[in-house]
Amino acid sequence: MRLPGIRSRILWAVAAMFVSNAAAGTIPVGYVSWDVNFPGNAGQFDITNLSGPVNSAPPTFPITTLVNLSSLSLTVDFVGGGTTVFGSSYFSLAIDGESFNGTAIPIGGTNPEPIDATLTGTFSPTSINDPGPDTILPSFSVTFSDTPFLVDGDLGVIYATEGSAPPPPPPGVPEPGTWLMLATGLAGAAVMKGRKGKNMKSLFKPATSAVLGGLLCLVAAQSSFASTLPGVTLAAATSPSSGVAGVNNVNLTASNIPSGPVNPLNVKATFASTCGGAAIMTESSNSLRDILGSIYRVNINIPTGLATGNYFVTIADTTGGDAEFVTATGSCSEVQVTGSTAILNACLAGSSLGVLLPPGGAAGTVTAYVPQGWWGAGNAGVFVKNIEVNTSVPFASVATANIPNSCASNPVTGQTVCVANNTDVYLLSGTTLNNTLTSGASGSGEFSGGECANCGVALNANNNTAVINMGVSGAPSGTGVQVLNLNNNTFSTPFGMTDEVSENISVDPTRSLILTAGEDGNYTLLQLQPGGSLKEFDATFSSGGENDSSAEDCSTGIAISPLEFSTSSIQLVNLNAITFGSTTYSAPNTVTALNTNYSFSAGPCGSAVAQGSGHLAVVTGEFGGNTFAVLKLPAAASSATPALVDYAVAQIPASSACGGTFFAGFDPHTVTAYTSPNTGDSMAVFAGYSGNVPTCLAVVDMTTVINPTLSPRGGAGFQANDIAPANLPASAVSFYALH
Repeated sequence: MRLPGIRSRILWAVAAMFVSNAAAGTIPVGYVSWDVNFPGNAGQFDITNLSGPVNSAPPTFPITTLVNLSSLSLTVDFVGGGTTVFGSSYFSLAIDGESFNGTAIPIGGTNPEPIDATLTGTFSPTSINDPGPDTILPSFSVTFSDTPFLVDGDLGVIYATEGSAPPPPPPGVPEPGTWLMLATGLAGAAVMKGRKGKNMKSLFKPATSAVLGGLLCLVAAQSSFASTLPGVTLAAATSPSSGVAGVNNVNLTASNIPSGPVNPLNVKATFASTCGGAAIMTESSNSLRDILGSIYRVNINIPTGLATGNYFVTIADTTGGDAEFVTATGSCSEVQVTGSTAILNACLAGSSLGVLLPPGGAAGTVTAYVPQGWWGAGNAGVFVKNIEVNTSVPFASVATANIPNSCASNPVTGQTVCVANNTDVYLLSGTTLNNTLTSGASGSGEFSGGECANCGVALNANNNTAVINMGVSGAPSGTGVQVLNLNNNTFSTPFGMTDEVSENISVDPTRSLILTAGEDGNYTLLQLQPGGSLKEFDATFSSGGENDSSAEDCSTGIAISPLEFSTSSIQLVNLNAITFGSTTYSAPNTVTALNTNYSFSAGPCGSAVAQGSGHLAVVTGEFGGNTFAVLKLPAAASSATPALVDYAVAQIPASSACGGTFFAGFDPHTVTAYTSPNTGDSMAVFAGYSGNVPTCLAVVDMTTVINPTLSPRGGAGFQANDIAPANLPASAVSFYALH
C-alpha cells in the first residue's frame, strides 16, 4: 500500500537516516588487526567481522546482513625490506562462523617485525541492510602500518564501498541532511510527549512504528540504566577465537564503551562455562585500543590453569575513578581454550621415548610409548605402558609396518607420533594406529650410533607440529629436519642443514627455535621464520667434544648437551642471553665435568629436561650401563654464564622386570623426562634392553634423587655427589616389564 503525503516522506527520511556514511560512500564491516598473542615470540593477523545479526554493533558497524569475506590475500612488508604474500590458507574460520584467525608469524630473535599489511578480499552478498537496503561493491582493500614496526593492536577497518547512490527522495522532499534533523527532532518530540504524542505516532503507522519503537526502546533503556553502570556489548567470539592457557593472549571487541579514561588494570575479564554463568577465573586486561567510535579492542591473557574447553568471557570495570561499565545481560565472547602449562608445552624431549600426560595439567594416567627398535636393529611395533595411575593394566603392542626408532606425544591432542628407520611416520591415539604418513627424508643420516632416514621426532604442542630429524640428500651435512603440521597432516619442504643435525633435537616454542647439538661440537639452532621457513645459526663457540643430544629448560633458556665419549662432561648454553648474527649466534656457555666415581657407557649421551618448577635434567649413557645423573639447573632466567646448581650421580638398580642388571638402550637414546601431574615431582624414564629390543622401563623420581636428605651422598669409594647403591631409596625407582 502506498503511503500518502507526509507519511511517505517521513518514512523515506527515516530510511535515509540509517544509511550510515552515505556521504562518504563507505560502510564499516569489520577490522583486521596485528595481534601479538604470544608476546616476545609470535603474532598473527586476525579478522573480526562485525556484520550480521551475531556481531553487528550499530550505528558504528551498522550492517545487519551477514557479509561473508572470501578470496582473502594478505601482503606483509617486514623490517629490512622483505615481503610475504599470504593466501587464503593463512586464515582459518573462527568459532563465530564469520571472523578469521590468522597463523602465527614468529617475531623473536632475528625474525623481522612486520611494518605494514594490506588485506584484500571480496564481499558476499552485495545487497545488504544497514539497516535499510543498500548495495556495495564486491571487493575491498585495507592497509595499515606503524613505525618502526607494527605493535600489538595496530589495525585497519574494513570498509565496504556503496555501489550506487541512495534512492532519490519523493518530489518535494528535502535532501537527507534536512530530513535527518527533522526526523530526529520528531522522534525526540514523540519521546518527550510520551502518551500525549498520539498524533505524531500516527504519522508512522503502520510501516514506521517498528523504527520509532526501536528509538523509544533505546532511549527508555538508556533512561532506566541511568541509576546503574552502562552495559557494553561484546562480539560473539574473541580474536583470535582460540588459544593456550597461560601462553596466549586474545582480544574482545566491545561496543558502547563509555567515554572518558579507562584504566586497563581496572577492566576485569571473567571466564565462565556458560554465557553469564558463574566465574571460573578472572583476569585483568592488558590494554584497550579504540577501533571506531565507541568500539574498543580489549586485550586479555588466557589464565593459567584453565582446562581444555570453550569458555564465555565478559568484562567489567567497577573499580571507580574512571569510566565504569559492565557487560550487558546476555552478551559474551566465546573462546576455545587448550588447557596447558609450561610443563606440557615447552621443549618436549626429542629422544626415543614418548610420554603422554593428561590434558590440561590434570592429574591422571601417564603413558609411555616405547619403540621396539633403534637405528641398527629391533622389531616393528610400539609398546604402550601406563607408568602412573592404572599401572596394573598390561602393556600393549601396536603393530607397525617397519621398525620405529622414536616417539613423541602431544598432551593437548592425546596423539603420539612415531617415526621409523625408513620414511614411515605413524600417528597413534591410545593403542590404535590411525594413520601412516610418508616423510620427505631423501638420504641417510649417519651418526656414531647408526644410520636412519627418519632419525627422531620432537613435538611442539603449542601449535601441534612435529619436527623430524632426518637424512636430506644434497644438504652439506646430508641431514636436516622436516616439519609436520598435525592439524592437517601436511609436511613442509625438508630443510637441509650445513652442520649435522643432532641425534636428538628439541623444540623451544617460546623462542621459535629448534635445538640441534651435533656431533661436530656445534650447538646449532634453527629459527622459525615468517611464512614457516627455517634459518640455520651456528654457534661461535664449540664444546670441544661430541655433542650427542639437545635439551633445554624453556622457562629459563638453559640448554644442555652431554659430550659423548667424554668421561662426564656436559655443555651448558644460556639461550636467554643469546645474540644473533647473520648466520651465527653467541651466548654465554660453559663445559662442566661431573665429579664421580661412576662411569657412563660411551660417556654421557642422552639428555632430557623435566619442564616445570623443579628445573631438573637427566643425562645417561648408551649401548649398555646403568649410570645416570640428575642435574639441578638455575631456577631463574639471567644473562650470566650458566652453571649447575647441584647434581647427583647414581645407578639404576637390578630388577626382575628387566631380567637382572639394567642395560641402557641404543641410539637415538632411550631416556626422557617429565613432571608428574600427580605428585609434581620431576621424573626420568629409561628403557632397558635385552639384545636389540626393550624389555623394561625404569621410572626414576629425580626430585627424590637430588634431595641429599632422602638420598644421602658420598661415603667410602664415592665422590661427594655420588649416591651409593645402598643410599638410593627403593621408592625412587619403579620398574615395568615389557615382556
